[in-house]
Amino acid sequence: MDKHENGCCNLDNQEPNIHKEHGCCGGEHQEGKDVVAHVDSPTVSRDNHEAEGDIGSSCCGVDLGESEHTSCCGVDLGGGKKKGISKYWIYLIISLPILIASYLLTEFKVYNPHFTSLFDPAWIVVALCGLPIYRGAFKSLKRKKITAALLISIAMTASLVMGILMSFGVGNAHGHGSYFFAAGEVAFLMTLGQQIEGITSRKSRSAIEALIDMTPVLATLKTDDGYVDVNVNQVEVGDIILARPHEVIAVDGEVVYGTGSIDTSSITGEYAPQDVTVGSIVYAGTKNLDTAIEIRATRKSDDTTLSKLIAYVKAAEKNKAPFVRLADKWASYIVPTTCVLSVIVFFIALFGFKIGALNAVQRAITVLIVVCPCAMTLATPIAVAASIGNASKKGVLIKSGVALEALANVDTVCLDKTGTLTAGKLTVEEVIPYGIDKEELLKLTASAESQSEHLIGKAIVRAYNGELLLPDETESIVGSGVKAIIAGKTIEAIKLSACADKIPPNIYSTLSSSGTTIVGVLIDGEYKGAISISDTLREGAQSAINECKELGLNVNMLTGDNEASALKVAKELGIENVHASLLPEDKVGIIEDHKKQGKKVLMVGDGVNDAPSMSASDCSLAMGAMGNSVAIETADVSLLANDLRKIPFLVRLSRITFKLVKFNICLSLCISLTSVILSSLGILNAVSGALVHNASSVYVCLSASLLLLYKGKSFKKL
Repeated sequence: MDKHENGCCNLDNQEPNIHKEHGCCGGEHQEGKDVVAHVDSPTVSRDNHEAEGDIGSSCCGVDLGESEHTSCCGVDLGGGKKKGISKYWIYLIISLPILIASYLLTEFKVYNPHFTSLFDPAWIVVALCGLPIYRGAFKSLKRKKITAALLISIAMTASLVMGILMSFGVGNAHGHGSYFFAAGEVAFLMTLGQQIEGITSRKSRSAIEALIDMTPVLATLKTDDGYVDVNVNQVEVGDIILARPHEVIAVDGEVVYGTGSIDTSSITGEYAPQDVTVGSIVYAGTKNLDTAIEIRATRKSDDTTLSKLIAYVKAAEKNKAPFVRLADKWASYIVPTTCVLSVIVFFIALFGFKIGALNAVQRAITVLIVVCPCAMTLATPIAVAASIGNASKKGVLIKSGVALEALANVDTVCLDKTGTLTAGKLTVEEVIPYGIDKEELLKLTASAESQSEHLIGKAIVRAYNGELLLPDETESIVGSGVKAIIAGKTIEAIKLSACADKIPPNIYSTLSSSGTTIVGVLIDGEYKGAISISDTLREGAQSAINECKELGLNVNMLTGDNEASALKVAKELGIENVHASLLPEDKVGIIEDHKKQGKKVLMVGDGVNDAPSMSASDCSLAMGAMGNSVAIETADVSLLANDLRKIPFLVRLSRITFKLVKFNICLSLCISLTSVILSSLGILNAVSGALVHNASSVYVCLSASLLLLYKGKSFKKL
């Protein structure tokens, strides 16, 4: 029986809602596989993805190491959200009416005698919302680290102490209950601010969660008895997997049966469906659209392109940009400076303004609250995380905050030609023999190129329809071509300029001015002909170059092709700076020359052949990295699809990210400075100071999260 007659007899006509309890046709447990009885079984886990929102980072994307449940301000939030609503939202809901009661009791002077204010209900709010702040401060001190939580803890403690003193008649008894209310409200406002910050910062990391959500849990495995559903991590390389219509493909693999269309937008950002047939490569996380297909797994679930994207995007958040590290350093100085400043304000208020000691303490407390560097520490990491998430949704992988900052600073772009500016779909335009039969010339050249991975070599091999000769020996000539021993003859297929001294001058002149890529062919050291290769411009290349120029970028073409071919493409695209007939080391030299002139260089290539020049640049970008692990690992930025128009988008995104970061940090410092002055004058108190502090932090979070909506020129209107 044919393998396709067993089980789903007609895959092309299979209904999309085939019952999954027993696969397509039922089936029993396969030895060595963990078969899942039902797709929706509650026993099925997401393997390594149970904690989808928790990747060991704080709310602002900073790696928290041993204290993974500590917020940006150092507040210990315990275990955080487990299931459903966070317990801290419940604490806030409980605390709000209690705070209102505390305020009313104080306002209507219910406490009489004064010591009865010790039973102010605000103590409950301090217990619910304040304890995480104290706990976070204590844990930070154990690690010999001073955080904003320590400042808030000191402020709350001072308020409580003043409330107790006044309850026993020490100082001005009027309004003594308000100190307990102030401590409770500060705890309430800080916890509320932390929760809002958490929501907005998690939103900035929503791209990671979206990628994780795309990770398939189950795969429909083909067995001798039919189809069975198994945990995807049980699929081995070589197993045959069924992808039904409208299902997410579970593995990276090769189509072995069926034809259809695949929606790759979830990974590449490209919304045009890709047609697939037998031999086509498909990827986990993409969606099968039309008909059922069978796929032979080529990678395990933990080695798929999708799993690598998730890993890289997670790592990108933790790899801090230089500006992030600088902001963190500034923040580390602000906390101890604030403590000193608070003491100074106390003495100025006490001796300069000649107010009472308790009032002076209250102003000092307010300084501790308003100068907390939460907004500064939030400004950069949330913006970077949001930008990386925005790019990942559009099929662009930015590997680190360092790469994002480097993109923001580039002023020069160097682009490879073949496969970058052009589509890379090379075809043999003409075979030009010289003292040899045309068919023989093509046969020998194709045989010499048969083991080449270069686009030009593959084009020559495709052009020959006969049976190739097996080379006895093949040698790659870096930057030039290949040399092979075939039937006792030495065949060299190399760039035209590399064999110029072997070609008659009149022929060389004609070939070099053709405007196409020319491969010269030498047999036993003698020129025997040439092969002309043509290519087409990549879609969107023209608009991408124009936009790069609008951004003030100096655009360069670096190519190993001959000058005539390079100039032809450059003229069509409007590129003035053309460097042709380059070896890999020549490209590196040009990039280093730009850097010596103080320029910041972005190199755009394929991530493999251009590896030396990409390594030499300030920032590197690989084209068409979907499924290309080498390209993803080599480049700082990877376009999963071949869309050059994303280059100017990335430059704009990176520039506006760091403009926003600098603005938010400056705004934070201005608010802190103004608040210190207002606190010293008594205009701000502990409660209003807490409101100002949280308002600035929430604003920073919200403005940074808007980068998720950035489209390239303006923010999407909400």
